[in-house]
Amino acid sequence: MSKHIVILLLLCSLSPLMALLIVDAKGEIHEYPYEHFFRLQGEDFETTKEVDKEIVTNTWKGIRFDRWLKEQKLGDFARISFKSGDRYEVNFNRAEWDTLTCYLAYSGEGKIFPKEQLRIIFPHLRSMHWVRDVIQVTLDNAKQIPMPVRFLNWNKFFIDRELVKDPKPFKKIEGYPLDDFVGELSDAQVKDVVLYSSDGLIQNLSYPSQLGGAVLERDPNGKMNLKSPQIPGGMWMKDVVYLQVDQLAIISPNSPSSLIHLAKTLNWQITPESTVRLHYSDGAEEDMILGDALAEPMVFDGTGYFSIQP
Repeated sequence: MSKHIVILLLLCSLSPLMALLIVDAKGEIHEYPYEHFFRLQGEDFETTKEVDKEIVTNTWKGIRFDRWLKEQKLGDFARISFKSGDRYEVNFNRAEWDTLTCYLAYSGEGKIFPKEQLRIIFPHLRSMHWVRDVIQVTLDNAKQIPMPVRFLNWNKFFIDRELVKDPKPFKKIEGYPLDDFVGELSDAQVKDVVLYSSDGLIQNLSYPSQLGGAVLERDPNGKMNLKSPQIPGGMWMKDVVYLQVDQLAIISPNSPSSLIHLAKTLNWQITPESTVRLHYSDGAEEDMILGDALAEPMVFDGTGYFSIQP
């Protein structure tokens, strides 16, 4: 029986939810009753956000979850994910996690949450990275997603494709269903997908379990927004500028600088001195130093695709 089935059965047996489940990288399940966290010495912390051009400060109380997790000595891991009772999920690779401050909050603005509604809060990240009603934390050593062998020009990839109106199950939108084109990027039955937005958000999802029936919606400003019936709306992304499916990627020629963040986050072994080979639509090729190419982003405009040599 797979660890995922075991987890599902255990979750079903805990109704109403009375514990936080942590699955370590070996697949072993560790159950921590919610009362355990209430008994720990908590601390006050604040978060800020902009509402109607004003800065609003919120006060919370909870435990430093990143420190607590380290103290549990559950083994090494390459990625950590947090899941809520309504399937909302956020994840970070180890390099990202090691730079973050994370709290498990049990009180907000002086009000104690019901014990089954604890929240994961990252004070230095936007609230879309927070997880309300967290029920499961998973540590894993999932395979690293390699750097694509080709980066296709986003504009040229979509220019001749049909823009579908009201793609089911969505209404009043136009977009490109992923079902129509992911097969061109990978013939694997289960595909690893990386998405990156213009504001620096990275998500690693799976097709078709999380992205079957998903759509890249084109809004009136020409931006591409991800919508998927398989994941909660809070996980939908706005202004996607990079989409990788296994070993091929589509990238906006207006956003080549995103390669820096992607390389750091996904542990690609490249440097500014790496070579980028530009393949133009007329068949011409040109080699450039990556740092020089990123300093002159217009060189990507006429490409059909490019590749990077470490």
